[in-house]
Amino acid sequence: MATGHGDNLRPLAVICGLLLPLMLAAACGSASSRPTGYDTPLPTLLLRPTATATATPTLVATPTLLATPTPTVFTGTSLPPVLSGFVFPIEGACIPTSDNLLPNAPRPYRAGVHEGVDFYDGLACASVFKDMPVLAAKAGLVIRADRDYVPLTAEEVDELLTRSQTQGYTDEEALDRFRGRQVWIEHGGGIVTRYAHLDGIAPGIKKNVWVAAGQVIGYVGNSGTPESVTDPNAEVHLHFEIRVADSYLGQGLPIDQVRALLDQAFSP
Repeated sequence: MATGHGDNLRPLAVICGLLLPLMLAAACGSASSRPTGYDTPLPTLLLRPTATATATPTLVATPTLLATPTPTVFTGTSLPPVLSGFVFPIEGACIPTSDNLLPNAPRPYRAGVHEGVDFYDGLACASVFKDMPVLAAKAGLVIRADRDYVPLTAEEVDELLTRSQTQGYTDEEALDRFRGRQVWIEHGGGIVTRYAHLDGIAPGIKKNVWVAAGQVIGYVGNSGTPESVTDPNAEVHLHFEIRVADSYLGQGLPIDQVRALLDQAFSP
């Protein structure tokens, strides 16, 4: 029987029908080539080629997708509720105007860095004098109260300062001794306030006691300072810290951001 041109082309059409999807899949890539776990369309992702795949220059990276997180959680623009609503630990005080009294200020005498706020007489909107009351900056649980504090000796001061200068930083043991007599209060969410250089601890303040904001917890002094040995009436002030987990509020930030954080911390 004679065949028409249509009969001659039918096998070719079948072959083309089978080959065309394969050719398109090879050229465009199949849906299974997308990495698992991504729901965003492929052109917006930064893809790493597999061992068997060739580079696809038409896929453009979006830099923000792989940006390295900043090491500091709090940038000065927003704080969680647990880091606001503090009251000043000295009645009538304000944030000191001197940057040297704030976190990150250098402390060359011990090759270290300041980790809190210093409230000195006349430098923070209030009078500060020996044995004046120190107030809890926020309600919380007392987790440390140094009722058995042992004062520094001249020999210990020399040893701690020499060690710090030799190693180029103040180690944690030395730093704790330089803070003197202390009270620590835990406020939840990894937040702790520290009150240092105290001359004494208020009655009833001890570990595991709950205190209210504004409650008297201790008294201003100069314990832990080198001057506490050489001149008992010098360097009288309160050193106050807001601790955030294993760090202190504002660690490593520029001074303007540190001030912004402190302003928010002491806002209602």
